[in-house]
Amino acid sequence: MKLAACVVLAACTPPRDLPDGAECALPQLAADWLHDLAAGAVTRLAASPRSTTTERDAARAYLADQLTQMGWEPELQAYPTGTNVYATIPSTTGSTQQIVVGAHFDTVAGSPGANDNATGVAATLAVARWLRDTPCRGANVIVAFFDQEELGLFGSRAFAAKLAGADVTAVHTIDQIGWDADRDRRFEIESPTAALAQEYAAAAAIVGVPITTTSTQGTDHQAFREAGFPAVGLTEEYASGDTSPYRHTPQDTVLTVDVDYLVFGAMLVGQVVLHEDTGSM
Repeated sequence: MKLAACVVLAACTPPRDLPDGAECALPQLAADWLHDLAAGAVTRLAASPRSTTTERDAARAYLADQLTQMGWEPELQAYPTGTNVYATIPSTTGSTQQIVVGAHFDTVAGSPGANDNATGVAATLAVARWLRDTPCRGANVIVAFFDQEELGLFGSRAFAAKLAGADVTAVHTIDQIGWDADRDRRFEIESPTAALAQEYAAAAAIVGVPITTTSTQGTDHQAFREAGFPAVGLTEEYASGDTSPYRHTPQDTVLTVDVDYLVFGAMLVGQVVLHEDTGSM
């Protein structure tokens, strides 16, 4: 069970300067492919639950294919009870710094998990797609899809252990960004460091969405924080109460997902990650 406390973020800091030269400009966040990518990923993943070995194998194959189509090389990280899918999008400067952005792809038994967590997976795929159009990358960006979050953060803990000793500057995990009943476009930023809180405040001002910071634990960002990495989670208003009532049920279907809201969430994390990546050059 997640426990949280909320504080509205008001402070905003401007982004760092981009590298000189038009060829290094950030891609447009409001890309013409974004809505279709988000809707397509949620629809495809939520066609069935992703709990059994067979179901999760099918999801992994789909995710690997999506990464391949974007030009990235998918890899698998097997651990005793499951397997993560990830790709490393290399720095164009030779940097050893790493930024991680990821989401869990598994579900509880019997739930198609459209919001929990096909939405987070869709946003992570969007980041991978934006990076295809980012020719100047100051850090290596790892896009990762974690197995078995629902059973106890097993996939993210295995991935955090894999990164031990690496030069990881930030970890961003996304879990449930598809429900916005009051239409305020507000997102929650879970347990950020001070620096990450500032980054999300700046990005929120650019994207045009309000954010709240919470102390919520119990999802993948916790695994990375426990391993000593600066980590943050992005979610809908879980602690504030504007969250899907269909979590962990058969009714967590694509019909309950607000794709327009999901797109704003993807743009929010995309702005932060792209800023970190190009700003580190």
